[in-house]
Amino acid sequence: MSHHVLVACMPKSASTFITSAIANAVGLNLINLIPSYGRREQELCEICLAQNAELDYVAQHHIKHSTWTEELCRDYDVSIIVLIRSLFDVVVSIRDHVHRESPVSPVFYLDKQHLGRDRAELEHMIAMLAIPWYINFYMGWRSSKVARIFMYEDFIADPDKAIGEMLTFASIPASTAQIAAGLEAARSKGSRINVGKAGRGMDLKPETVAMIMDMVAAYPEIQDDPYVRMMKTQAGSILATGTDEVAAPLPATGKPMVRPSFAMRARRYYRRKARLLGKRRNPLMATGLLAIAALYYAFLNNLIPNSLSGGRADDLIVPAALVFVAARLLTATKIKAVPVPFRGDGVATPASSR
Repeated sequence: MSHHVLVACMPKSASTFITSAIANAVGLNLINLIPSYGRREQELCEICLAQNAELDYVAQHHIKHSTWTEELCRDYDVSIIVLIRSLFDVVVSIRDHVHRESPVSPVFYLDKQHLGRDRAELEHMIAMLAIPWYINFYMGWRSSKVARIFMYEDFIADPDKAIGEMLTFASIPASTAQIAAGLEAARSKGSRINVGKAGRGMDLKPETVAMIMDMVAAYPEIQDDPYVRMMKTQAGSILATGTDEVAAPLPATGKPMVRPSFAMRARRYYRRKARLLGKRRNPLMATGLLAIAALYYAFLNNLIPNSLSGGRADDLIVPAALVFVAARLLTATKIKAVPVPFRGDGVATPASSR
């Protein structure tokens, strides 16, 4: 039986580290279930799900809830682990991320020209533009009956326990030693946890905190959720200690992005070329085979010299075989067919009735 896990996560919720720890603990493959990143919403690709159906894997994506995503995960036997984090801490972590790595995100639009703003102004902009996506993410997955939500704060407090509960939910057996080894392996490979602690939002300006809480207050039904109660406590502490002082510029460690090194740009260039070559490999091979077929047909002294009886037979058979192989390369696909069962009335059968 294959094990399939989707880590549906808020950005900046230690998702990369947690996914790596899970993979290392129980030997799952780290894969992508989407065709591209950048500013694209990370909706699952059914082709990727079909291609990896026989593989044990864990995939990590910033994906909001939808009934279609649930249906895909049900059809391909994927367990859904959801990661959330305090919205105040998220704002600070995003602020650091856009300066140190990239402003490109599927969550909201930010560009390099916006990074020169002072700390408080940038944080307010992030909260105003990105937090609605986060609230949408939480409200959607909160309504799911098949996913399990885990809080970043619980993971930071007890990583071994949190990873163990995630694996238990996904019905993947793991010993305490395996979990500890998985966490250690994730740390040794370079953690992408920005700071790795809760409470980073305590320095937000009161007006930014108030704006976030106004957004959360739009949903009365979540006010008693442990997640929201935690943020209310944080908001009370921030607002109680808030001042009207002008925020200082970002320190040197948070300065606007510098141009990537030549080595990094070279790696990115050759990775892009390798991906492009992978997409064009079959057409290139087919073109080469057709060229060989033409040369073989034109060459007089091949397997059977043309001066002998039947000397032209191989001139037809060998090129024909090469043309056949070239045609197969041009029409071949690695994508497995994804059957969609239909009822007799021609209406697609819902996943719940299969």
